[in-house]
Amino acid sequence: MVPLKFRTRKTLLWLLYSSITILTIYYLHVLLETHHHYGSHDTTLSNEVSLHQGEEKINEANLSGRLNVQSAWTCTGNMNYESEWHQRTCAFNNICYNKTRKIFQFYRKPGGIKRPVLFEPKLGHIYDFNINNHGFVSLVTRPTVHGSWGPTIVEELLPSANEVPYLQHVHVLFMHWHVPFNPGHIIWEDIASTYFAMIRLNEYDRNAVLLEYRNFPKSGDQFHHMYENLVPAFAAKVDSLDHYTNNFSSPLVCFQTLVAGGAKPVFSIDHEPYTHGKEKLFYDYRTAILQYHGVNISDLPSRHRIVLVNKTRAMRRSLRGISNLVEVKNFIKLAYPQIQLDVIDWSEYTFTQQLHELHKTTILITPCG
Repeated sequence: MVPLKFRTRKTLLWLLYSSITILTIYYLHVLLETHHHYGSHDTTLSNEVSLHQGEEKINEANLSGRLNVQSAWTCTGNMNYESEWHQRTCAFNNICYNKTRKIFQFYRKPGGIKRPVLFEPKLGHIYDFNINNHGFVSLVTRPTVHGSWGPTIVEELLPSANEVPYLQHVHVLFMHWHVPFNPGHIIWEDIASTYFAMIRLNEYDRNAVLLEYRNFPKSGDQFHHMYENLVPAFAAKVDSLDHYTNNFSSPLVCFQTLVAGGAKPVFSIDHEPYTHGKEKLFYDYRTAILQYHGVNISDLPSRHRIVLVNKTRAMRRSLRGISNLVEVKNFIKLAYPQIQLDVIDWSEYTFTQQLHELHKTTILITPCG
């Protein structure tokens, strides 16, 4: 019995070891096959990824090429009614100025689908940027048909960059409001509107060029001095459209980004809602001007200072000057003897000096305009 039990136990152990050996060999084989399979799959996947990435780059290049055969545009503001053209601010991409015809040409691919630029509830789809004798946006603060503008659609491919110049930096098209000189309107309406338009469309460019459409002030006059004092604070330069484009020999001058529209009155009570919520825009614009002229906006006055403005160069002195200036001055001295009082004639100061004086002032008494 003992030998039989021993042989039985030996047989069982042999079977157990054999099973373990077979299972070990099987699992090793499976692991090798799995490693080989996934290794090959990873290589294939890697090749596929590289191939797809290459295809994406090619597609992006083709897409870029397709986009560059025609113009594009985007707007903010009222897009529900064609009559609300003065409420819009738009950016046009790949648009060219025809110096001979004096129009901006918006290129639409020949034979392509004509897409509407606007849907008017009464008129239906509108396929042109100029309709009912007005343009698509307003270039001037006080909107008139004369001050409206829109590009002319042409059924052509964009001209090649080898044939005409394509200007890269943002260009802003606007129109000077030609009225009697008034610094307030120039600062906060004419010029500020160009800055606001870029910000609203997320197209701000410190190297932007402002292009006045029709009425650019002549060098040497008061308006021109204001442009020289303000524009460099947030843009590269300002020029008239014709003078600027005539620097190029090509009959066409193309713009990668042209911003237009958005000019709105700031001081009119009827348009007061336009200024609501725009405090940050006004602050940033004001800060840019002050810093450009060397004013430290963090250095605030620690004591009160009253400035009384003696306006000596008003076109309507009876309305825009303080006729009883001496009387007002004496009253302030008696009422506030401890506060510094200065009577200032701004015509005796440069623009930079004026800003520095204003920054040191806590109370300003001035006529309008």
